[in-house]
Amino acid sequence: MIKNYFITAIRNLRRNRSFTLINVFGLALGISAALVLFKYVMFEKSFDQYLSNYDRLYRFTKRVESPNLIDLEGGVPNPFAQSFMLDNPDLGIACRTFYTGENQLSVQGASDNWIHYQQTDGIGFADSTFFKLFDYEWMIGDSETALSKPKSAVISTSLAEKLFGVTDGGYDRVLGKEVKMNNELTVFITGVVVDPPKNASVPFKIIMEYEAVAEIFDFYQPESWTSTSSNAQVFFLANENVTKKQIEAVLPELGKKYIPESENRTTFHVQTIAEMHFQPEFNTYGSTAIDSDIITVPIVVGIFLILTACVNFVNLSTALAIKRAKEVGIRKVLGGHKGQLIFQFLGETFLITLISVLLSIGIAELVITNMEDLLGHKLSLDLLNDYSLLAVVVTVIIGVTLFAGLYPSFVLSKLKPVSVLRGKGQSAMSGNIVTRRGLVIFQFFISQVLVICTLVVISQMKYFSNSDLGFEKESIITFPLPVPDGSKLQVMRNELISFPGVENVSYAFGSPLSTNNIGSTFGYAPLETQGQFDVAYKVIDDNYLDLYGIELLAGRDIKKTDTLTEALISLEALKLMEMNDPNEAIGKEISSGFAGPKTVVGVFKDFHNKDLKEKRDPMVMVRYPGYYYEGALKFSGNESETNDLIAALEQTWTAQYPDVLFDYSLLTEEIMENYEEEANMLTLFQLFSGIAILIGCLGLYGLVSFMANQKKKEIGVRKVLGASVGQILNIFSKEMLVLIGVAFLIAVPFGYYIMDNWLSGFEYRVGVSVWVFVAAIGFTLIVGVITTVLRSMKAAVSNPVDSLRSE
Repeated sequence: MIKNYFITAIRNLRRNRSFTLINVFGLALGISAALVLFKYVMFEKSFDQYLSNYDRLYRFTKRVESPNLIDLEGGVPNPFAQSFMLDNPDLGIACRTFYTGENQLSVQGASDNWIHYQQTDGIGFADSTFFKLFDYEWMIGDSETALSKPKSAVISTSLAEKLFGVTDGGYDRVLGKEVKMNNELTVFITGVVVDPPKNASVPFKIIMEYEAVAEIFDFYQPESWTSTSSNAQVFFLANENVTKKQIEAVLPELGKKYIPESENRTTFHVQTIAEMHFQPEFNTYGSTAIDSDIITVPIVVGIFLILTACVNFVNLSTALAIKRAKEVGIRKVLGGHKGQLIFQFLGETFLITLISVLLSIGIAELVITNMEDLLGHKLSLDLLNDYSLLAVVVTVIIGVTLFAGLYPSFVLSKLKPVSVLRGKGQSAMSGNIVTRRGLVIFQFFISQVLVICTLVVISQMKYFSNSDLGFEKESIITFPLPVPDGSKLQVMRNELISFPGVENVSYAFGSPLSTNNIGSTFGYAPLETQGQFDVAYKVIDDNYLDLYGIELLAGRDIKKTDTLTEALISLEALKLMEMNDPNEAIGKEISSGFAGPKTVVGVFKDFHNKDLKEKRDPMVMVRYPGYYYEGALKFSGNESETNDLIAALEQTWTAQYPDVLFDYSLLTEEIMENYEEEANMLTLFQLFSGIAILIGCLGLYGLVSFMANQKKKEIGVRKVLGASVGQILNIFSKEMLVLIGVAFLIAVPFGYYIMDNWLSGFEYRVGVSVWVFVAAIGFTLIVGVITTVLRSMKAAVSNPVDSLRSE
């Protein structure tokens, strides 16, 4: 019997090839998109779960309350780990870590010359206890002693290949070899480990002995409880049966004991390694943390895409059911009962679903392996090893078969053989039109919600791109400075300013929107506030204001010869001093956590020192040549002249720093990199809304097909009575307009709520404009009209004789 069902199913699918292809294509499209989204979600949820101590690993965090803000930090003061261990030796093992991101690594070549490599990630420092907390597979070396000696280092297999060319497993050849970092720190290799997996929150590829960080980090203060780098983080391996509550309980006393009373209120906290990945407000190495809400969106979109594909299947199947009405009648007359018919039609659905899933696996694998830029990770479905995703695939097959197959199966199995064989199959099916209309409304509801979301994201991205940031950003090139050597910087400036098209050159700690801020405190004695304000300090030179077009509202620029005694303050900082007139602040003395008190000599107009997702900080500008770590030049010229200028800049820069690889950025591109996550979201919304609309159009095609079959004789009569093609098309178009209109009315509040909630996460944002909804309904109507006309045209131009000859 099953063999008979299978043969019958194959025959029916082959007999109705166009419907089969549309069903398979629609399901494959929806399922493949969902698989990509589900894989991404599973990957994000798998972060750090490979660690054997996953349930006992923690990270310490810090919360600082100042009068103007609350600062949450993943970094803690350098003495924290040792002090915690001394005060609480029975709780576990603490380990200091430090991450530096992109840097230059150099090794000696065959002729003793140093060969330089740019390493964009994975450079870190750690205590010798690091390998007790984090699992690495050792190729050579001893985890107990590898970081016990000063300036010792362990590298990954990928770095062993990159730096030393080891591809044959001979890692013993790199032991004892020297690696130089930024021409400042030289370490020697004591071990080689396999690279950490992609889902690691601590993705170190070279791990150097912790105290060596003093040679490359100017702000390293080993005994200071008042200075913290966000890159200096302490991880903790709790002993067996030690709970998070027990660790948290001892932290208040630690803060009271070591943080000076003069400091802003500072408290320490602890988070599990699992919490760390979903709390991006505390920085993580490599910025891998994401908001937990982001995980929800792909799950919901994936489920909706599968549902729209199922709805599409139901519509097409019931449209086809009219053709199969007589088959059902004959089977019932020959003794077939309802259960057998349901089983047969579910079997056909299962076959289509299975083919669709197999096709979707191939499509999803092809797509996901080419979406590294969008997802931030190079992923693969890897179904044979990912049992969770395999379970999802099996669930999808069963779920889609039941959801998409049950309704058409019950509709067909309920047909009465007498009615069907008398030619009344169409009228027997007419009662299901309301259900099919509801299903099409659901499809276009999903499509229009996604279109609304896409249009809002486009509006916000345009806002990011076109907003006035309070400083000039066009035609500015920035470049790092390895060593702030005054004589070298002056030579470079003299050469650069002489190049055609160069208007100005400036040196600073960072550009206006650079993340290179020095966070410290600021106070004004007459206010008598509790604690000091938190502000961002910018280290500038005498050309900074002019190059970036930053406007002075009162006073003058800092003297060229000054060092950390004069200051410029922003309007936001002026408000903290409870002043309204910029001139009132000139000559006033402010207290500062950055090199002592200063005299205000000028007030500048506020600009954005952070991306538009965050509120701008109150700012203080000071002059200190020892912190000039970034150069900038402003130029004018076309693309060809710009390329010539960059080549000349590289030549000038290399003459001063011959042992360092040259790098540069266009400030406009650097700024837009801050919104890479939103740009990726826009691309994904465009992709998935396109898929949803395409599947929705297939569903609409199915409904129009059903109507065309149902109204076949009506259309024939109308044409005999003189109805034109346009009037026939109008019958179908009115139906489509009503369905899309109803879907739109439902989609508007949902779309508004979702995107208004999303926009609330930005400090500076657009509103949800009415034009977004106008554009959404307009676009959907155009797509719907085209789909309807393409299918109904066949019915409109058909010969009425064909439909009426049996009457």
